[in-house]
Amino acid sequence: MFSGKPYLKRALLFAFGLKLFYLLLGNLLPNGWNGIEHVLDVFARNDSGWYNLISREGYPTSPPAEWQQTPFAFFPLYPSFIALFRLPVSWFTQNPDLIYVSASFFAHLPLTWLWVSILFKWLESTGMEPRRVFIYSIFFQVFPYHFFYHMFYSEMMFSILFMWALISVSRKAHLSLAAAVALLTLCRPTGIVFSAGLGLWILADNGWFRILKEKEKIKQILALLAAPGALVMWMVYLHNHCGDAMAFSHTQSAWGHAYTWPWESFFAGGQWYQQAMSVYVLLLVGLTILLFRKAGTGEKLFVAVNVLFPLMTGTVASFYRYFSVIPQFFVRFFTLLETRWIWVAGICMLMNLILYYVWVSVLLPWPEAWLTY
Repeated sequence: MFSGKPYLKRALLFAFGLKLFYLLLGNLLPNGWNGIEHVLDVFARNDSGWYNLISREGYPTSPPAEWQQTPFAFFPLYPSFIALFRLPVSWFTQNPDLIYVSASFFAHLPLTWLWVSILFKWLESTGMEPRRVFIYSIFFQVFPYHFFYHMFYSEMMFSILFMWALISVSRKAHLSLAAAVALLTLCRPTGIVFSAGLGLWILADNGWFRILKEKEKIKQILALLAAPGALVMWMVYLHNHCGDAMAFSHTQSAWGHAYTWPWESFFAGGQWYQQAMSVYVLLLVGLTILLFRKAGTGEKLFVAVNVLFPLMTGTVASFYRYFSVIPQFFVRFFTLLETRWIWVAGICMLMNLILYYVWVSVLLPWPEAWLTY
């Protein structure tokens, strides 16, 4: 049981209250309300359609064609979790799209509870007091773009799994660590990068090859091999299922992803949103350099790997999503600003609401085409 149980309860109330607030506000914004059956549509935009398709039909049995967007770009854990909620929802409606948005909403309720709970568990294990953890949970959720943690996306699940991995490292729970990184990889392809970064962190902080003298550290490194093991298992499944073990990679070009030098991803394309995103990403990268200039070598390596890798995909369009699951950045930034956290949280929330307005009313003026009911 957490020593800060009252603060945990407050954090849970805030998280669920914010989710309800986004739901109500989204339906009040222009292009948000489209009838009572569509009340959850504001949470189901962009990539949510692919999760819908996977949870309902699984993956295609033929490999992706060149430049063809396919479900293979999305890994199976999150849509499989949503699929668990489809059956009970189907008892009340037979509409496939209504089943999806309802199942996704109910799936996110336990995910929200788990995210807040494991956040407390992880930060308390680092010595942070419960009141500070509570304030941090507010700070993180109102940070610009973090409204999508309450959307039908996989970031909340990924964040839960990574904090589980961090707790397992601190407790030297090797089987738990292996399970966490394996699921992390099956949640999103960047899970393998996070696991590799975590391995570099452990090696650097323990003297690289001197780690061979420490039995427990060797076990930790071996546990991290569960991440590439999970990826290999997924590739074997894809080979047997559609004949292309690398289908998840071969479909990326259809989204404009191509490996480049990190700086080549900035200001690519002429859309105003891409240009604004490039400026925002440069700001995040600059802040990262400042915040981690005095960090240990291992932590620097972990953050560097997970900041640079998304920049090598040829676009910064989804960088804020990759970045949001690097908790060390937000903890350090929070520590820097917490003496004025109320003002900072207020300004961040205002920016977050403006971006949420763009999400609901500007980028996609109507529900996705896959919402056919």
